[in-house]
Amino acid sequence: MKKLSTLSVLLLSITLLMPFEIKGQGPLRRDVPEGYVFVAAHRADWKYAPENSLQALQNALFFGADIIETDVRRTRDGHFVMMHDATVDRMTNGTGRIADMTLEEVRRLRLRTNWGQSTQMPVATLEEYIEEARGRAHLYLDKAGIDQPGTEEGTTVRALLDVLRRHGVLQETMFVLDWPYEKARRIFGTALDSVIYSPVIEDRIPNLAAYVDEYVRELHPVAFQFRMASLEGESCRLLPRVLNAGSRAFVASTWPNHTAGHDDLVSIFQRPSAGWGWLIDRGFTILETNFPKDLLQYLQSERRH
Repeated sequence: MKKLSTLSVLLLSITLLMPFEIKGQGPLRRDVPEGYVFVAAHRADWKYAPENSLQALQNALFFGADIIETDVRRTRDGHFVMMHDATVDRMTNGTGRIADMTLEEVRRLRLRTNWGQSTQMPVATLEEYIEEARGRAHLYLDKAGIDQPGTEEGTTVRALLDVLRRHGVLQETMFVLDWPYEKARRIFGTALDSVIYSPVIEDRIPNLAAYVDEYVRELHPVAFQFRMASLEGESCRLLPRVLNAGSRAFVASTWPNHTAGHDDLVSIFQRPSAGWGWLIDRGFTILETNFPKDLLQYLQSERRH
């Protein structure tokens, strides 16, 4: 019994010394059935709640989204709140730039729906999102590449990484950026190997094929996000290269210019197979959508989620 007790204490000590980041890793890092398609909810669920609100997050998790796309903005006193715009004008009962406001000032405001209806919901914080999504879905933090004027390049990303480390969710968090590999490595440092970093593939990126090859060679990303205005562009031609390298193909079906016209609205107003199904047939296994509930119902009917 004494030996067992000593062994138990030793195992406990080892566990306590382990980095916290290894614990929750989220859906993209787990084994899934062949053909499984991951759903990313754009601005959480903004159809049934104010975009980027805590309620929108809870809705998207309830529906079964794997990834929550959300937007981070930094207040004057260095806190992160969930807001797409640089100002609070469109989505709250207040006015002003978030960068000029303190967290307390932002939190006193009340959100509006995307149709302008008033609510009693406060603006959500990054910490609230982390605790709600922890172990259930990845947070895809959009706007992370935007730095305030007069600050050093990468200031926003580095501040976000500090928050994520404190909460032990580096491996659960997704960044989607169009930075060259050298810039991503310089700004993220060793955290680039922990977070889910999805490089953007878009025709406007210089030396696109070399850019993709460098990421495949140096990082082997979990996913690349494609932005394909048409089927004739270089972005579309690089799809087989990404899939053959073992990375997932990610696309935002929210926009026709990202999907060569096979977007959410085609799926909703024509038929799902003409939009979402078309993308899946070409190898896309991460779809970002404005209609997470509808996309999930379609995928479940196709036994893909």
